[in-house]
Parts: sequence; structure tokens; C-alpha cells
Amino acid sequence: MLPAKAARASATIALVRPPVLQLRKSLSAYGAILPIGLAYVAAVLREAGHRVQVIDAPGEAIDRVVDVPSPIGTLAQNGLGPDEIVERIAPGTQILGITHMFLHEWPTVRAIAEAAKAKIPGLVVVVGGENATSFWSWMFAATDAVDFCVLGEGEATMLELVHRLTAGLPVTGLQGVASRAEHGGAAASATNFGGKGAGGLSERHTHLDEIPRPAWDLFPVQAYLAGADNHGVNRGRSMPMLATRGCPYRCTFCSSPSMWTTKYVTRSPREVVDEIKDYVERYGITNVNFCDLTAIIRKEWVVEFCGLLKSEGVAITWQLPTGTRTEVLDAEVLGLLFETGCRNITYAPESGSDRMLETIKKMVKLPRMLDSLGYAHAAGLVTRVNIIIGHPEEQWSDTRQSLKFLFKAALKGCDDAAVMIFAPYPGSADFEKLLAAGKVAMNDDYYFLALARSGLSSKTYNPRMTTKQLVFAQYGMLLAFYATAYLSRPWRVFKTLKSLISGNETTQLDQLLRTKMNQAKAARAEKAARDRDLVGAGK
Repeated sequence: MLPAKAARASATIALVRPPVLQLRKSLSAYGAILPIGLAYVAAVLREAGHRVQVIDAPGEAIDRVVDVPSPIGTLAQNGLGPDEIVERIAPGTQILGITHMFLHEWPTVRAIAEAAKAKIPGLVVVVGGENATSFWSWMFAATDAVDFCVLGEGEATMLELVHRLTAGLPVTGLQGVASRAEHGGAAASATNFGGKGAGGLSERHTHLDEIPRPAWDLFPVQAYLAGADNHGVNRGRSMPMLATRGCPYRCTFCSSPSMWTTKYVTRSPREVVDEIKDYVERYGITNVNFCDLTAIIRKEWVVEFCGLLKSEGVAITWQLPTGTRTEVLDAEVLGLLFETGCRNITYAPESGSDRMLETIKKMVKLPRMLDSLGYAHAAGLVTRVNIIIGHPEEQWSDTRQSLKFLFKAALKGCDDAAVMIFAPYPGSADFEKLLAAGKVAMNDDYYFLALARSGLSSKTYNPRMTTKQLVFAQYGMLLAFYATAYLSRPWRVFKTLKSLISGNETTQLDQLLRTKMNQAKAARAEKAARDRDLVGAGK
């Protein structure tokens, strides 16, 4: 529950979203999307009477992409740089909150925190998000510029922390908060991350409809809407949404249990539909991307949600680009999804090997998933499957089973596949195990490895598989999948060409090809500009 609002002093707070970083040679096509977590935190703080400024680095420079060096190669940085962000912090700001979702953002987050501390004496820096929850002890060890980390679900905890700081009350032992004053000297180890050794994880919300909707009016929404959709397939003016929070499963490669526990909470279908209708009216959106960890588990919920979309004539498309389960996705439900505007679904088997599924605690039944893929194709939905290779426990026989699964998925009508090389994320059970065994070196190279889950910049954690072998397997599996998909449905060639010419994406492959074409075009334009400058300078 959110703390009471009455009789609380107000604070001046700046909330920062760092720039987006991508590896140019990556097989992923993702770019900047609206930061929904930060927007929820902004809404809660503002409703409590605090003065809130938002500095959304990619949103405020959405068309700016510059090269920055890294240990894994040149990265593309989208948005304002750290110095520009700090310049925009309003005078009199007392508390700086930085959202920190991904490990590769840490060097940038650290630079922002250190520059802000140098500029504003007495500034309190708070970092929250998925990576901060799992990585806080290393952050404290690396810099004195971070004062607090919010662990887990952030709205209520951030609100209480701000209240105590503003009122001059002690924050020692506050649930969901790690403080540098208490824990900054602790050596980073597998026993003090993910909330352990600090104030524990934040208490989970159980009534999501009571949380105010994201404060999108504080963000440059129109800049995002004018560009391409970098989360799902680009189907027009798109907004991110959450219908649920958490995931009831414990996959060993995933950091969700250390961030959300296994409590799975849903919003009411009515509240979700009302929010969609509000975005249609306010922003003229045509598509919604659900960012849920596991969007569809309960059949009753999705049937009620679709029924409301139908009865109220909400004419949009919607997607599940993050990945979901298939237990309730039968022919009836999938037909209902398509009827109400759903067009793209990502399935997340992660492996085609029953042995590996048991090892990583991925509780899925592959025959049922293949059946669901067939039903989805028959209903007209575009589907994708996610596969991970190179897990430390994987054997080549398991990889061959994943290849067989990809063949079967393609023949069932699956449109897209993502094959990524395993990388251990802080907060995951696999990370803990590898760290305890001395297999993870916490250095600048490691920070960026999650960006390099394809190509030779990646790293193997499997004693039986070299990096080169994994890269060969990755590209071979993707080639086998798409060859099967196109040979079994030759008309897809014409659909893909039409998509590239028109710019109207249907599949993730369309999105990847469009992104790479745009990057090549931008690189040519940049080279031409440099050549003109050299000619003008007489060189």
C-alpha cells in the first residue's frame, strides 16, 4: 500500500532516465522506449505533493545517436550524454532519482551520479530498478556518489524514503532500501545482493488499481510516438502498458524472483481498458505494447479483457513482445486475441530440450507450445519463439534438441525466432552459482556482456562450448529456422519485400532489417558529411 499523503513536507526531485546503449553489430533491433517504471514513480511522488522534474535522456534527443567506446566494441548511444543530463537538473534539487534497469547502463549511471554530486552540494542520489536491486553492493563499492538503492517494486518505498529524508527522519533499516552509510563498506559477494543484507525487498503492492497511472505528461511522449516503435513490431503510434506485475515462476537465468519475488498480481481488466481508451483520446495511439513479465496466465482475465475491448469498440492493435506462457493460449483464446486487435505474440520456451527445461526450471510443455503456435498461426497471429544457447549445464545434444524445436515451430507457422547466447544477469540463480564458483569476473568487460549475446563479442560460460562454436550454432539455428519458414511458406518473401518498401512492419525480422537499413543509411550520411568537411577544409 502507498503511504498516506497528509502532513508531509514537499521535496524538489529530479528523475533521470539514462541514454540507451546498443551494440551496433547485435542481432537485436531494440532502441529507446518510454520508461514506464520511472513514469509510475513520478506519478506517485507528484500525487504526494512533491515537485518532480523528469530528464528523459533518449526522449529529449531521440534522433541523436553517437558512437561511444566500450570493452566489447563501439556502442551506439541514443540521447543526451551524462554531462547534458546534469546540466538540466533544476537549481534547488534535493533528491536525484536514477532508473537503472540493465547492467550495461552502470558506467553511465555512475557518471551521472558523480557529476551531479559534484555540481550540487548536499544532493542525495537514489538509484532504483531491476539492476540496482541486484547490483547495489557493487555500486556502493565502486563510487561514493550513490547514497541509496531502492530494492524491488519502487513506488511506495521511494515515497517513504523521500518523506524520511525531507522530514529529517532516520532511514536506517527501512524495508526495500540499501544505504551506502550502512552497507557501502561491505565487500560485494553472492551473499549480499538482491536485497540480502540490506533492508530486504520492498513490500509488493497487492492492489495495483490504487497506484496512479504513469505521469506521461512529464515525458516527451510525442517524440517517441513520432519515431519507430522499438519494443514491439512498429504498428504505428505505440504506448507501453502493464496489465500485471511479477511472475510466479523461478527460471534460473532470470532476475525476476530477486526483484519481484514470485507474487503475481493483476490489474482489473476494466482499469486496463480505460487506460487504453485514455491514450487513444489523449495521444491518438493505434497500438499498445504490454511490457509484462508474464502477461497471460489466467484465462478468465484475458477473456474479460477481450470482452471489454469488443463491447466498447476499442479499435487498436496490441502486442506481447516480451514473452509469455501458453497454458491458456488455446484455439479459442487465440482467436479472441486476434479478434480484439492482438497481432504479435512472443513465446518463451528458452530451450527445445526437456532436460534443459528442467535444469533452468522453465516449466513449459513443448508439445503444448507447438500446438499453441499452430493455433496462433491459424488465427492470423504473428509469433516468435525465444531460445537461449550456451547455458553452463547445456550439452550439444540439448542444442540439437533446440534446433529440432525451431524446425517444428517454423513448420507450425511460427514467423520469427530469437537465438541468444547465455549471459548471467545479477540477481539470477545462475549468476549466484557462477559467482560463487569464481566464473564471473566483476569488471568493465562484464558490464557490457549482456549487450553482446550474439557475435564474437559474447562470452561463453559453458565448459563444453567455445564462443566461436556458440556463434556458429546461433547463426546456423537462425538460418535453419528462417529457411524452413520461408520454404514452407514461399509467399513470405513477397511480404518481407513489401514491408521493407512500405515501411509497414509485420514481423521481428522486418523490424531488424529496417533497423539495419536505417543504421547503414545514417552511417553513409555521416561519412558523406565528414568527406564534405574535409573537402571544405582543403584536406
